[in-house]
Parts: sequence; structure tokens; C-alpha cells
Amino acid sequence: MTGKSLIILFSILIFNGISHAEAKNADDENGPVFSPAETTYNFGQIGENDGYAEHAFKFVNTGKAPLTILNVQTTCGCTRPEWTQGPIEPGKEGYIIITFVPKGRIGPLNKTITVQTNESGGYKRHRLTILGEVVDKPREPDVVFMDTVGGMGIEKKNLIFKTFNSATTNSITANIKNCNDETVYFSWTNVPDYMTIQAPDSLKADWPGELVFIVDGVKTAEKRGRITDKYTWVVKNREGHTLSNETLSVTANYLDDFSKMSPLQTVSAPALEIQKTIIDFGAIKKGVFGMNKTVNKPILLTNSGKSDLIIHSLTVDDERLHLPDLKGKTIKVGETFTVQASIKSKEINTEILDTEIYVVCNDPKGPVRLIKATANSVEN
Repeated sequence: MTGKSLIILFSILIFNGISHAEAKNADDENGPVFSPAETTYNFGQIGENDGYAEHAFKFVNTGKAPLTILNVQTTCGCTRPEWTQGPIEPGKEGYIIITFVPKGRIGPLNKTITVQTNESGGYKRHRLTILGEVVDKPREPDVVFMDTVGGMGIEKKNLIFKTFNSATTNSITANIKNCNDETVYFSWTNVPDYMTIQAPDSLKADWPGELVFIVDGVKTAEKRGRITDKYTWVVKNREGHTLSNETLSVTANYLDDFSKMSPLQTVSAPALEIQKTIIDFGAIKKGVFGMNKTVNKPILLTNSGKSDLIIHSLTVDDERLHLPDLKGKTIKVGETFTVQASIKSKEINTEILDTEIYVVCNDPKGPVRLIKATANSVEN
């Protein structure tokens, strides 16, 4: 073969190769496209004896021709795949469901799933991954779950800090348990920047867990008084249906920083005296023909100190007992201020009132003071 013939043959081969590559690219551009919503899923902690762990990888055919899942392979017999059978038209969704059997596999979970599709003539493969950790089921705490939120048992919905330090972080915990027969998923709203809620994103059926509310005291340095913050806890099932949209509350006494007071300031500080720390409304009778009647009792607050007494808050947890808003009220040295606490007869009914009134002030020797209030109802 002459040199000229070789050149011609080589040119034909190159031309045919380019033509084949162009044809393949054209086929790919007009073919199916496997587009998963996610390629990795983390189960988190899985109980060894809690049965199967399952996750559905959703995908969409974003191509221009029908997509077919030819095969799905896993690296372990503990992981079983199922997938949408038959052609999936452009724009339509499909699923690859991965079921993991945790029995006997305590430890880290990292499994790869290989998906073979009809893209590129059936040679295209995609990788999916499941992660997590297989553990013994967490020990259930020895607590009574007083309330229920979307099938979730919760130790208490109203959490109260016994002490609060404005110079550090403060935390309070509520135990929970999923009493549903399926995994539930959590989210939160109305959470301010000074609050962090440490909680699981989800909780398996019959599993216990914790909600930890952490308040950054530094970010609340300007807050004063007994303040209750409320947060919305949203509980949903796997399909995204809301099981509950509940309000939880966290209460704390936000105090002045007395640690920075000099000896002279301490000697010259205000001092709160409360004439009576027990208020008994007694038996409250309903008004004539069941009409509502208001019963008042005075609370006497005296400043026996040497500087202005500031009342940061006067609050009560029982909404049947009514108090005026004294936030920022100043009581001069030697002055006595009278507060009227009131109860409406129709609000008592037959249930006894037994609660505490909280006074938060700038008295360094007693910044939080309690007044006990009681009442009961009787028929006329």
C-alpha cells in the first residue's frame, strides 16, 4: 500500500470515529437522564433489634426519552433494593427503596448501592450511599410522660429554670418518647437567636429521646424579670403530614448582675419587704344568678433599703389569678406600694387555686420573692 493510500485510510478511520462520537453524543443529549433528589442518606442511630430501616431515594427522569432502571446492586446481603419497574417517561418520578437489616451489625454503617440505567446504551451507572450507626436501643429514662404532642410523650411542656446565670449558657432538659407506631420527624419555629434547641431530627417508633433547651445568658443580658418564651414544636410523619403543632414554653428569672456591685453599692442597695407572703382568698361564692364576681386581695410592697427599688416583673403561672403589669415600676426609699390581686368567681369553678406569685426586683439580697395564693369555690 502506498503512502497516499495509507493517508486516505487513516482519514476515513478518523472520520468514522468522529461520526460515531457525534452520534453517541446526540443519543445522550436526546436520551434519558437519571436525576436523584439525593445520593446519600444518613439514618442516624438505628436500633439493632428495632427491625428494618428503610429509605426511598426519589429520582426524576430529566432527559428526553424513557428511563429504565436495569439493575440495582448492593455491597452486602443486609441491604435489599427495590425499584420502580418499567420505563419512566421524561419528567416523571421513580423510587429506589433501600431496606437495611441491622440485626447483628452494631457499629458504623456505610453501604454503597450501584444503579444501572439504560443511559448511554445501558452502560451508565450511578452510586447511592446509606450511612448511620447501629446501636443498642437507648435506655428509657425513669420518668413519667405527663403530656402528649403528636403521639410523642413528653415529660413536661412548660419548662422552668431553677437558676439562671446571665454570664454563661444555661440548659434545661425534657425527656420524650415516640409513642407512635412509625418514625416521626421534628422541626421548630419561633426560636430566638439566644436559644438553641438540641433535639433529634426524627425519632423511631417506641424510642426515647431528649429535648435540650440552651439559653445564651450573654445574649440575654438586657432582659429583666420572669419571662416565658414560647416555641412551636412541629411533629410530622414520613409522608409529611403534621401530627401536631404544639407550643412549648421555657421560663427563666432574668436578674441583675449583682456580682459587679461594690461594697458601697451593696450597703446602699434597695430592699424589698412583703407584708404578707401568703394570700388566702378563701371560699369564693358565685354571684347572684351565677353572675361573675371579682374578689380582690392587696399585696403590700415596701422599699426598706437605701436606693430606688425597681420591680422587673410581677407574674403568676395560674391565669385565673389576675395581676397588674408592674414591669419597670420604681418604689422610692421608705415607700409602700399596694398591688391588687384579683380572682373572678366564674373562673374558679370547683377547682382549687393553689399557686405562687413571683416578684423579680433589683434587691441583691432577694431578687426573686414568692407569694403563695390560694382559693376555692363553693356554691351559694
